[in-house]
Amino acid sequence: MIVLRPLFAVIMLCGLLLAVPAQYGHSQTAPSASGMPQDAEIYLLRGLFGIYSLGMDSLAEKLKAQGYSPTVTMWDSAQTVADRIIANHRRGDTAHLVLIGHSLGSNAVIQIADKLKAENIPVDLLVTFDVTENLVVPNNVARFINFYQQNGFGRAVTAEAGFQGEFSNLNLSADTNLSHTNIDEAPQLQAFVMNRIYELTHTHVRTVAAKRKSKRS
Repeated sequence: MIVLRPLFAVIMLCGLLLAVPAQYGHSQTAPSASGMPQDAEIYLLRGLFGIYSLGMDSLAEKLKAQGYSPTVTMWDSAQTVADRIIANHRRGDTAHLVLIGHSLGSNAVIQIADKLKAENIPVDLLVTFDVTENLVVPNNVARFINFYQQNGFGRAVTAEAGFQGEFSNLNLSADTNLSHTNIDEAPQLQAFVMNRIYELTHTHVRTVAAKRKSKRS
């Protein structure tokens, strides 16, 4: 398991943000047909009542502008999302799987990954914004990123024994511009996530997870 220590992780985050491809800046222009992403099944889960998870909606709109077809839903739809992914998998779907959540939605996407583990379904990328429970990330996840603050809600999480993927707890408590209610809206963090999705779904920058998934196609 590749674990990023807090200080190193923050330095790495800053460096990678500088390297985000131009198409993931403020431009909302869709890529050309030749640059369209490979199939990706992307789910974004909002938190309580959905009123404080506006970042899930804005991130979804940015993803749509880049040619993806994300699904935005509520944290309490976790079982429905898991059932849908499982059904798609049984039909032979090999799309890259990305799960993103905020607050209670973060808890939910980890729980979804756990349900998928029982079906031997890998999760290529799992991103959480301010997880609110002490949860364990299952080892069917290839890359895990947790943005959090020690603000009374957010916290670090742990990896299941035997976890072999990339695992990052990024403590952003020092950033006073962020809070539990807006951490998912931060443009820099959204750009970071979009870059990870870009790496996963475009053939000329294939990640280990993407290569592994393509072998099942």
